[in-house]
Amino acid sequence: MASKRHHLQPINGFWYYRRRIPNAVLRLLAPGTKPVVKLSTGIHVIDDPDAVRAIKTAVKFDEAHERDWALRVEGHADAASNLTVAAIARAKVHGYRYSPANEVANLPLNEVLGRIEVLIKSGTIDQKIDRTALLGGVSKSSVMLSKAAASYNEFLRADHNGKSPNQLLKAEKKKEAAMRRFIAVVGDRDLLAVTREDALAFRKWWSDRIENEDITTELALKDIQDVRGIIAAIIDRDGLHAFDQKAFDGIKNFKRHSNQREAWPLETVRDVILAADPVELEAMCYDIMLVVIGTGARPSEVVALQPQHIHVGPKDNLPYIAITDDGREVKTANAKRKIPLVGVALEAVRRNPQGFPPYNDRAAAACAKINAWLRQFQPEPEEGDVYKTIYCFRHSFANRLYEVHATDKMRISLMGHEGKGPKYGEVPLTAKAEIMNKIAYSRIA
Repeated sequence: MASKRHHLQPINGFWYYRRRIPNAVLRLLAPGTKPVVKLSTGIHVIDDPDAVRAIKTAVKFDEAHERDWALRVEGHADAASNLTVAAIARAKVHGYRYSPANEVANLPLNEVLGRIEVLIKSGTIDQKIDRTALLGGVSKSSVMLSKAAASYNEFLRADHNGKSPNQLLKAEKKKEAAMRRFIAVVGDRDLLAVTREDALAFRKWWSDRIENEDITTELALKDIQDVRGIIAAIIDRDGLHAFDQKAFDGIKNFKRHSNQREAWPLETVRDVILAADPVELEAMCYDIMLVVIGTGARPSEVVALQPQHIHVGPKDNLPYIAITDDGREVKTANAKRKIPLVGVALEAVRRNPQGFPPYNDRAAAACAKINAWLRQFQPEPEEGDVYKTIYCFRHSFANRLYEVHATDKMRISLMGHEGKGPKYGEVPLTAKAEIMNKIAYSRIA
């Protein structure tokens, strides 16, 4: 019959889709997997002798399986699911949208009964794939969050053919970074399991960073939009509309004063904060604060320090810390740098030669404790103003560099700011130490 090329065969009075799995794919499947896919179209041969309707169904099965097989061959088995894609295609044949079992259970009774009636009338109620298609049974998308960004980038790569390779790489890395941050907050899971609570937790995580670090709301919003876009695109691609499309709705307002926070005055730092009894602040958090005060480093950079980044041993003639991208992203290319340790910063790091392990990836938690302790040194802010935070010590450090007439190149090399123009050579550590000694808080009063 003409239907042969569409992998159709008449079996027991029905048109069946029957196609051999390519050897390259079969080798990737579980041992014992049958080498032939066999699915009923639910269409009687007598009602469709030329297989006109059956061919339309077979084409949908073909598209679903070929996509699944391609993903497996390309090494993306986590993004593939024979049962899921077949169930989606089969549900469309019956005129329904596929829904996982938990969603079917919440449908109006008459719709559930309607689905069962279709199975009975088509004679396919005994077919597992048909029962799965209309009554659920595959409650996962088979795409984990950890694989979602790569799957998304591959899916939409053709849409960005106007971009240069570098532009494309940059855009893809941005999506991957956003998803990594989301996973760090909510954990890795099937993307269909993402809830409104997860979206709110991600928003709170960003709110804490905006509050405690020099981060713009624009970066937070882009991250949230990227995560939502990745999940929604994959859901739409696979026809799995179980994801709560409203999970991220309204996650866009971050309260923050538009003006940059003021720096801590020199006198307040030297004569008040460093002279105060830190008994009510956790010792490690106090030392984190001292390192920020003495080096101007970002709090997130300080808490991320690993033992190999800390050089305060007896063989280190010039003690310093190294800010690197080992295991973490840095804010700018210049953020990777070496900062000499002097004064209170040196004392604090010597007390913590292994770094600050409890806060390695919990900068917001450390900042929250420190900021709460710092409020005792400030009056209640007037309307429109905000409390100074640990990050304001970084602004104080910058001001002090200006006071001692540090060059632009020196300021960039110490603070890790984005520099303009070509970069010729590096500022020697000894030159940095000379400047640092001029502004060091030499002791705690």
